Amino acid sequence: MKKLITLSLAIFAAVQLIAQVQFNPQIGITTLSLKNPPSGVTFDGKIGMNLGADLRFGEKFQIQPGVHYINSITAFQSTDAEVETGEVVYKSLKIKALAAFNLIDAGQLKLRINAGPSYDFLLSAKEKESKINVKEDYKNGTFFLQGGVGVDFLFLTADLGYAHGLSQTFAGEGAPDSKMAGMYFTVGVIFGKGKK
Repeated sequence: MKKLITLSLAIFAAVQLIAQVQFNPQIGITTLSLKNPPSGVTFDGKIGMNLGADLRFGEKFQIQPGVHYINSITAFQSTDAEVETGEVVYKSLKIKALAAFNLIDAGQLKLRINAGPSYDFLLSAKEKESKINVKEDYKNGTFFLQGGVGVDFLFLTADLGYAHGLSQTFAGEGAPDSKMAGMYFTVGVIFGKGKK
């Protein structure tokens, strides 16, 4: 009897959780630059692409895991005797686990803040013009702390945020303080829990 009650409660809790789940596919833009670059080089972020989806669990307070494909571009310029310029194209897979809170919940209009950790798995890094593979110059992944604001209207959603790298960008000991950072803006739709 005790097992039956426990199983019933577990099923009830799972059904309630699923009833509060939303699916949020998104597309957007991103910029990624380098803070504290190696001596003699500057890096500036250019506009890249963000494509992915989040799940939202909860109502006023939400847990928001997600997976996104990131294609970002960083322009570099050396300041040594021989000036070199170029762009590096990074392709990565971002796994994130944010917590969100609705500051305004007016039915069809919601304003929320979110923050949490994310991790970018570096898939490739190539110089744009020459197509030279420079992935071995970088760590295989980067931890970020990211946060932002978002708005939902009817079944549409938009997010604006900032991600700051917490781990070293380059492989080796050459630039231990170099960390990635950037802005992102996404738009999408919301499925589930009465949306769409």
